Amino acid sequence: METQVHIQILLSDRRIYVKNISSLVTNVSKQTTTTKKKSFHFASSEYAKCFRDQPEPDVDMLKQSAVDFLNTFDKELWYKYPIASLLNGKELRGGSMVDTVNALGNVNGRQEHATPEQIKLLKDHISTYKSNQNDLREPIRRIEQKLLSEQYAGFLIGNQLLDFQKQDGVTEMEESTSANHVERALNDLVFRDEMDGRIVVNRLPVYVSCVSNFTNFLDLFRKTIRNLELGIPCIILGRSNTVQHSYRWTKLLMELLEEEKIDPGMLTYLSCPLEDIMDITQSCQEYTGNLYSTCSRQLAESIKSGYDNTVASTGGPNTLVIMDWTNPAIRDAIRMSATIESSGQCTALRHVVAPIGTTEQDVEVLLGDTKSIATADEALRQGSFDCIFPNHKGSAPGPSADNGYKRHAKVDASYRVLADRLPPNEIEEYWRKVVVDVSAIDVKERLDELIDWLNTNQPISLGVNGKTREESMELGFRLWEYTGLVVNTIGSPDYPALSCQARPQEGEVFGEFPPRRLLERYTKYPVVVPSATPAYDASYTNEYLRQQGKTKAAGKVGSFLENLSDDKVKGYCVTLYQYLLDATMENPKRGFGTSRTAVWGLQRPPLGTTTYLVCNSSMDDLAPALFLFFATNAECQIVVVTEDAIINDFCVKHSIKTAKAVDKSFLKPGDNYKEINTPTFPMVGQFVATLFPIGHIKSTTPNDEEFVERVCRLEKWLTMS
Repeated sequence: METQVHIQILLSDRRIYVKNISSLVTNVSKQTTTTKKKSFHFASSEYAKCFRDQPEPDVDMLKQSAVDFLNTFDKELWYKYPIASLLNGKELRGGSMVDTVNALGNVNGRQEHATPEQIKLLKDHISTYKSNQNDLREPIRRIEQKLLSEQYAGFLIGNQLLDFQKQDGVTEMEESTSANHVERALNDLVFRDEMDGRIVVNRLPVYVSCVSNFTNFLDLFRKTIRNLELGIPCIILGRSNTVQHSYRWTKLLMELLEEEKIDPGMLTYLSCPLEDIMDITQSCQEYTGNLYSTCSRQLAESIKSGYDNTVASTGGPNTLVIMDWTNPAIRDAIRMSATIESSGQCTALRHVVAPIGTTEQDVEVLLGDTKSIATADEALRQGSFDCIFPNHKGSAPGPSADNGYKRHAKVDASYRVLADRLPPNEIEEYWRKVVVDVSAIDVKERLDELIDWLNTNQPISLGVNGKTREESMELGFRLWEYTGLVVNTIGSPDYPALSCQARPQEGEVFGEFPPRRLLERYTKYPVVVPSATPAYDASYTNEYLRQQGKTKAAGKVGSFLENLSDDKVKGYCVTLYQYLLDATMENPKRGFGTSRTAVWGLQRPPLGTTTYLVCNSSMDDLAPALFLFFATNAECQIVVVTEDAIINDFCVKHSIKTAKAVDKSFLKPGDNYKEINTPTFPMVGQFVATLFPIGHIKSTTPNDEEFVERVCRLEKWLTMS
């Protein structure tokens, strides 16, 4: 009970702030009876409507509540009430005790690991617990409103700050307030479709593997709250470091569930060493659903190798392309992007493409303006977000001089200037350590090489800053059309692009995707924000697909469908077609922000690339993946690799290119190669994202009508053929 005891002391003289709670918990039935049903998939017309009527976050309240929490925080609390496993609303005590450490490597509390007997209890619960609820939206949204209010917002921001040393948790909660609104509306559509018999949501327990830098938005709200409200039990996994704050919000959430009389078995916490967590997750796979994680690619690969239903967001070497080093505003953009949250943001800068002649001295001077700070508490009070914590012990040391890196003379940062070349592939990202590679090249002469590097390494974010606004657009558009990146920003001399700019609640749709050809190595599906998390573990009902399969179609689509023998596969292709028709009716779509100008939507694979679909079984197996290309302007980018005569004859009939074999070693960096298995029937939005890029491209200039007019004409946007 220490969570609530501490909060009650903190807030004893303050009124609880609950603003417009009715917007969260009323009209639920109205939202599930919409007549026009285009569904919740990315870029659909109903998806776009979910961005409407967002609440206005009270930023001053969020910051003040965090400051008030920090002013009264008792550092002994995390020692007096150690972390423990939580099962059916109870703490499992009596295990071995270990220290916990914060992001800077300093001991900040204690943790009890579960005993062997307790691990058996946890396994038994995970393998036998069945949710008897499918709609907990009203009570869960009452809880959510409390978490976003003055009552608990400071608790969430403050604990994250103390543990992860996050300097600007206020902005995360501000954006979460708005983005949660979008994802609640998407969940309403998921529930509606399930009640209509179109889909079924898997309600086996899911795992949430927490990420420290955005745990309040991504883990608490996106992964846990959104699953719980549709009756999906959640199991929160412990961590080897920065574990205190995610445990504290789990404990608080469990107490709030009990207040709402929700079965405490719906929420479990595993306080265990890594080997025990691996044992639990892998041995109970038959009884559980997805494992949601936001982590490095290396860790995602390790998790998925032992747990196939892993849905992971992964990192990537975020890149800025700079055509003018002399512009002070652009240099500031480089520095801020590299040092945000002491290089602790997923979009922190790792790689700069700079003009030929950029020197080590240039980089030394640029990084010399970096601000150092002792604690995140100081940064919050000062309103800073881009300070570094010098020489901390919370992550591995910076890179070695053997690889050409220089240590800055005064700042805890490392860099190297690569004359006339790009970095090697798969450069290490050095979490919480500022490390920047600067490629001094002639971009226009080496553009194809840069495109190949981007497609191979798949940064989360790419920003372009030219000498002129026109140069930014010309270069930025070219890079966007020939790559598959999710976050793309076109800067200007007056409004330079940063690598760390994305507001998903405004249509600046966000995602941390691995390279598409290697997707299945890391994740079941790429994760887009915003989206409905329960949809990642949902499927269409056989009855719905069979009914869809009776739909008549004319022209080339009708000709395609008539060659399919499985009614469910035919119905799935019809469902895909209806989704694509709706999503591309207006594609791209305009973003909703006012500080920048974004467009977003479905895209075809990078121009100049080819997707190879390998199938020797049947047309029914091949049909869903092939149909995406056949029905759209991506049809010129597909090759079917097959030795099956029936498949080959079908492709010849429909003018689809074929090959008997392909040597993967000759594939271009942006090419895709997918071996086709017997199809399952996931949500069409998730399925499309496994083969086609999605995301946004934006101008840093507000109300940039010229940008919109030009970007909407680009050939990469998906259209129906």
